Amino acid sequence: MTASNLYRDVTCAAASALITLVLSLSFVQSTSAAPFHVAPAVQSAQSA
Repeated sequence: MTASNLYRDVTCAAASALITLVLSLSFVQSTSAAPFHVAPAVQSAQSA
């Protein structure tokens, strides 16, 4: 295994870990509130 292959493998692994982390945090954020629950800040913005 050459240095360029190792660098590519590490880069791909880091990128896939970052993508997985972002998707996981997005999923947790989108499912953290009860269904049809709107945050108070959003409610005040909609009523203005």
